[in-house]
Amino acid sequence: MTEFLSHNWLLLALCASAVLVIAFGLSEDARVARRVFVQFILNIALPLLVIFGGVLVVLAVNTDLDERIWAAIIAGLVIATGWLTTAIFGELGKSRDKAEKLRDYHKALYAEIGNTLQVLWDRGQAEQEANALVARMEADLGFIPLIPREHNDFVYDSLVDEIEVLPRVTIDAVVAYYSLIKSIAAQAEDMRGDVFRSADMTQDRRILMYRDYFETRKSAFALGQYALRLIKEYAENGPAAAEQLAKRLSNPVSGRSGQSPESE
Repeated sequence: MTEFLSHNWLLLALCASAVLVIAFGLSEDARVARRVFVQFILNIALPLLVIFGGVLVVLAVNTDLDERIWAAIIAGLVIATGWLTTAIFGELGKSRDKAEKLRDYHKALYAEIGNTLQVLWDRGQAEQEANALVARMEADLGFIPLIPREHNDFVYDSLVDEIEVLPRVTIDAVVAYYSLIKSIAAQAEDMRGDVFRSADMTQDRRILMYRDYFETRKSAFALGQYALRLIKEYAENGPAAAEQLAKRLSNPVSGRSGQSPESE
């Protein structure tokens, strides 16, 4: 066997190189193979070599063990290595899946919130239109505005059961924003109901309800901008930067309702 290896080492080296090239460069799953192999080397093989190798060196220097004991120790280390490899790769997979899900959820929420802010902002004319509507209600006591239904939480409702995937820095802002969105929807339904349109309700009471509805929309607009900024900061610069941004923006609702979504 030794003679065969000595005479054919170059051929064996070429075969080994070809296997590596195919596995890590030419195969369909080459990118995945490279990633897994690098993870194994950096996260498992090298740390275990340091830990178990150090133990074996200490034992070899300080004890005089029987060969059978050494064989048992090495066999035990091999078994432990296999178990640790499975456990570590399992945790790495869970962490990677959670990170991918987090990115997908952030993207979906960012898109939905951004689209809703366009509606709430209404090209910068939302406040003027609301004031004009209130003025008409004040001038014409028989005028009852038609309030459209609000459905701006489809994405949020689809992932709310797994909302814990989001990091604390963005989940607080997202939940607070969608609480206002759901409040807006409830207010809109109230103003579409028979009680709001009945003769028993005074126009002053309707105006108060509409003003409260519009103020909630303004607050949702400001809080939506805040949520978008945190999600964007988290995606571009990481959790630490998002935490710092959240600390700087201590009151996202106050004094921000006049800005457009694009200004963020």
